[in-house]
Amino acid sequence: MAKPESSNRQLASRAFSPEGASNNKFETKKTAGLKKSEVYIGNLPSDVTEDQIMQLFAAFEPVTVRRIVSGLKCFAFVDVGNPQNITLAVSHVNNTIYCGRRLIVRDLVKSRSSERPLELLDQELPPLEKVDKDSDKAPRAVPCPGRTRDRCETVYAVPLEMRSLLQVEMLSSCFKTTEWIVESARVRGEVGLMVMETFPQMPFFWAMNLTPETYIKMCQLFNALSVVTQDQPFLTKAEVQRGRRCMAEYPGESGDWNRCWIVDVVESKVILLYVDSGNTACVPAAALKALDNDEFWDVPPLVQPFVLHQGVLGSQKMDGTILKGTVIGCHEAEPHILKFSQSDDN
Repeated sequence: MAKPESSNRQLASRAFSPEGASNNKFETKKTAGLKKSEVYIGNLPSDVTEDQIMQLFAAFEPVTVRRIVSGLKCFAFVDVGNPQNITLAVSHVNNTIYCGRRLIVRDLVKSRSSERPLELLDQELPPLEKVDKDSDKAPRAVPCPGRTRDRCETVYAVPLEMRSLLQVEMLSSCFKTTEWIVESARVRGEVGLMVMETFPQMPFFWAMNLTPETYIKMCQLFNALSVVTQDQPFLTKAEVQRGRRCMAEYPGESGDWNRCWIVDVVESKVILLYVDSGNTACVPAAALKALDNDEFWDVPPLVQPFVLHQGVLGSQKMDGTILKGTVIGCHEAEPHILKFSQSDDN
């Protein structure tokens, strides 16, 4: 049974009675020496901050980060807690493009076993590559702060989980149709948005378009999930597979269970996409429950991706914040991402 004052119910009640955003920030601690639970990340831009590095590894439960600048080189060591998170981080972040740079992510234990001094890791990095943001051959990109290509244009990499290829795969697996990605892209005009997930110092965010229809669907879905959660069986090890739809406890202390899609599996850990909030998280595979009944997947995703027409979002949490403004078009490279212009009274 759901808790009497669960976060899902609080979320529904806040839809037309907005509260202020939380001011929680990543807390970064510096440590000395190398740890077996650390990964090395090289070829970073010299002006990247430790908070931004923590955000880059947010799905892998980062504990601490140490940023080091040596001349024109910048690299860091990120403690992700355990070997499974190391494997996930290397698999998903290595060779991605961040602010126009191809990142190098390595397991420190394996690097030490190769008998190469760690100081040489950064010296062995390939030269900076130029990446065309519209090229189909470009490596996958991860969220990063904007970089100015010229004095008039700043280009931001589209977060991986917002990209159409991943969205189409998720919709096909969970909802057996991709019509939603077309329908949701047709929204235009004045809207009220409830922010569900943001990317610090970037213009991209996930939000719920607060229409009466969406509000009703949200209440019905959350109520239905709260009724069946206790009776749903946990997935077996064999059932935990990439691309499977399921349900998992939402990050936080509420105990609510939400619809999820498994993005990837590494040993006993999985990377999840929370379908109705846009969040991604790394959780134990044993914590997932089955949600196979099509009845729970009749309601399309409650959130959709947006990009600010001007400016970027700050580093503070904005979950539940209401933004008023106008949808004026779509993103040039990903037309399902709607371009949002804030009104002056936000």
